[in-house]
Amino acid sequence: MNCININGSATAIILLLFMMLPTAMTAQNDFKIVHYTTTDRGKIEAAYFDGKSKQVVIFAHGGVFNKESWYFLAEKLKAKGISSLSIDFRGYGNSKAKDNDQKYLDVSGAIDYVSGMGMSDIYIVGGSMGGAAVLTALDKKEHTNIMKVILLAPAGGPAIKSTSIDKLFIVARGDRFYNGVKEIEEKSSQPKILKVYDGNAHAQHLFKSEHADDLVDRMIEFLTQ
Repeated sequence: MNCININGSATAIILLLFMMLPTAMTAQNDFKIVHYTTTDRGKIEAAYFDGKSKQVVIFAHGGVFNKESWYFLAEKLKAKGISSLSIDFRGYGNSKAKDNDQKYLDVSGAIDYVSGMGMSDIYIVGGSMGGAAVLTALDKKEHTNIMKVILLAPAGGPAIKSTSIDKLFIVARGDRFYNGVKEIEEKSSQPKILKVYDGNAHAQHLFKSEHADDLVDRMIEFLTQ
């Protein structure tokens, strides 16, 4: 009788784990891994979240982050019907190229990739190193289907001259790049918004600060309005 009870308990546990498995599998299948080639023959890996629309956000990570660091935002946007492409820059993950300094080419390649998918409205989000790469990519070539850009404390880069792109610059007052971000924002054309947070959290590190909830809400509102 004791044996039957033990087996019954084991069976119940196995059944419970089996019931939980589809949920875990669904979470892992919220995106697919894709690859594209840059103009200098770099091989870039990215995660694509399909929002079933012609709107897509390209995520460009900072120097101590990777494509996975944006997944939480990509999932929120997918729930609102907006697709996302979160890239690993060359030298990160499985992305490779001969010259790791030309990261703007990875952004340009991402723009070409989603344009080739028929995306009509392209938004770009870049943090720190990724923000600098975004600014350089936009300066090197004009893209008429880029509608919005969010830059979290870009680590340098030229101003955005396009008047057709809505721009949101975000930086903490104590960030070491604060003055540089202010200068880039001031030299960029309208329409533009500058949001300054208290503290010194840099770029994507703001998501780990007391400003995280406000930052996420602000970004999603900007991208969906």
